[in-house]
Amino acid sequence: MPCSCSVRLALGLAAMGWISMPSAFALPTVDVGGTAADLTPFLEQPQNLQPQSSNHHPVGVRSPRPAAPEITHQGVSFTADLPAPESAEALPLIDETQPLPDPLSIVDPNVGLRIPPQFGEGLPIEQVFIYLRNPTGDPAQDEALQQQLADTFGIRAGGSFSSLFADQGLNQVQRLPFVESAEYRLYESNRPSTVILALLVTLQLEPAEASPPPPTGIAVSGSLADFPTIYQSDRSLVKIIFNGGLGIFSDTNPWFGRADNFVSGSYQPTGTVTWGEFYLEPGLAGITRLGDWPFYVYGAGSYTLSGTVQPDIFRTDGRFYGAVEDLYGGFLVAAPGSPVAFNLSAGRQIFQLNQGFLFSQFSGSANALDRGASYSNPRTAYDMTVLANLRWGDFRWQGFFLDSDELPVADTGTQYLGTSLNYNNNQGLEAVLSYITVPQSNRAYLLPNGDRFTREGLQVINPRLRQSTLFGVPGLWAEGEYAYQFSSQQAMAAQGGYFWLGYTAETVPWRPSLSYRFAGFSGDNPNTVTYERFDPLQAGGLSDWLQGISLGKLYNNSNSFSHRVTLSAQPSQDLSISLDYYYRFADELNNLGGNPALSTLNSRYIGQEFLLTTRYFLSQNFMLQGVGAIAFPGSAVRQAANNDTSPWVTLQLSLFMFF
Repeated sequence: MPCSCSVRLALGLAAMGWISMPSAFALPTVDVGGTAADLTPFLEQPQNLQPQSSNHHPVGVRSPRPAAPEITHQGVSFTADLPAPESAEALPLIDETQPLPDPLSIVDPNVGLRIPPQFGEGLPIEQVFIYLRNPTGDPAQDEALQQQLADTFGIRAGGSFSSLFADQGLNQVQRLPFVESAEYRLYESNRPSTVILALLVTLQLEPAEASPPPPTGIAVSGSLADFPTIYQSDRSLVKIIFNGGLGIFSDTNPWFGRADNFVSGSYQPTGTVTWGEFYLEPGLAGITRLGDWPFYVYGAGSYTLSGTVQPDIFRTDGRFYGAVEDLYGGFLVAAPGSPVAFNLSAGRQIFQLNQGFLFSQFSGSANALDRGASYSNPRTAYDMTVLANLRWGDFRWQGFFLDSDELPVADTGTQYLGTSLNYNNNQGLEAVLSYITVPQSNRAYLLPNGDRFTREGLQVINPRLRQSTLFGVPGLWAEGEYAYQFSSQQAMAAQGGYFWLGYTAETVPWRPSLSYRFAGFSGDNPNTVTYERFDPLQAGGLSDWLQGISLGKLYNNSNSFSHRVTLSAQPSQDLSISLDYYYRFADELNNLGGNPALSTLNSRYIGQEFLLTTRYFLSQNFMLQGVGAIAFPGSAVRQAANNDTSPWVTLQLSLFMFF
């Protein structure tokens, strides 16, 4: 399923950061390793033990579900799916790109890959641009108008994107007396898993009073042409959620040709295994304003049907499964003209902290065993969330409670409680400090002497820093994140972090981009009394923290170092191509908590992988994704399999739908 997205009305508030949309890729694991063999004790023959979700689908494509809001905006109406106010000739998409302008700009910010709004659902907003198509010629007046447009639009950098709230903000802008027409566009950032939002406005030559638009939608017109909007007015919006996906997947030499070493159960696939997967997610979402107060209530519910056709690399049987996916509600308080907004939501929904380093929107739910569609990963919502967001200008405070939707046979009862303070100045600078604790969990950490202690009592301090246009160079960016983990139960000092540096040649055809990331996650030194093995918590995402589509199934983000090099290009406005290279090696030879066959390593070299990903947007509602990868086992893996291994080849072709 696309890793996130569709007009899931998720009550768009998320766009403003109000809601936190759920999209998932849960990695159900029994121990910190979270690898295939981790579920062995729970599985019955002939099931292949590795039931963890692979986090394969494209970032931001999973069925978009609304995210919890957290914005500052003016006005009240909630309009969606508005027709383009101007013809293509009025503002043609250009083939040549140009550097991103200042946030308040009269330069067309048409750079990078333009993506459907639903595709970006739930992703962090790096920057918001305001563009005047016909500036007045007076810089001071243009700047004042742009500031008013920004305040009215309401969406701020640092929050999560929501197509619903972006539509609502657009409606407010179109009602301004000096606005003739307006539209917003969403672009893929040169940084992974983030988006750039641009508002393009044509000024009215003669300002005139604007009246609220009449109600629209299927309930008003009786026409399916209004799909997926059921009802929409200046106060309320009710929409249909309708997302889905289907794909063909093929793995050659899964588990490096030695499933008998790395997984348990009577089913140990060899050679080439090819299978199909599908999912469908229908649902409803809506939001309305109560009375004349700046008080809004919202909610969403959806049901996901998924299936695997033919044996995959985990089990021999076909599976079909249906269950509630989203089911949440909340309220938002956002006074017109105020820089302050507060949102509170609870229920089944997605959540992501920063770039998914510790909590990814693709890891809230397990997609394995009877649930089927393990590679498509259609389920992402946490079983229970309570999310609170308070925005004050460029600052955003967030508090969260999370209970992931684990597999019944591997339910550790883990709950997370955390808080985060974020600063984003919409000029490319972002600074975040988060604190997370685990008040309840049965998940065990294994010690070299045979003892164990649980995750309960774990505490994490997590700072993050990002800067775009580094040293004033357009297209040059850097970011870093760090996590220090300790426990109230046991002497523990684990740490993980990364540094990521990238450059995009924004004025060159195809906009080539090159980036390098070094990431490290500590392992446990058996010669100390302190436990040092890093716990990756709910990390995930194909383009983020699933470090190799095949290597990531065998070896997770604990006791690991990695080099990652990414080369990407945009041949056209609808097509993107990226090639990733991973080189992974261990911190310690002691690897208790990982795959049982790799509990004690004979070498630190884990392996390397090449991953090619292509995405082609057929329209605003359909995306085709192709994935090809080849992974080479390192000496640590080869020696665990008696030096009898083969490269693991993966091919995938998927079609995603989002409404």
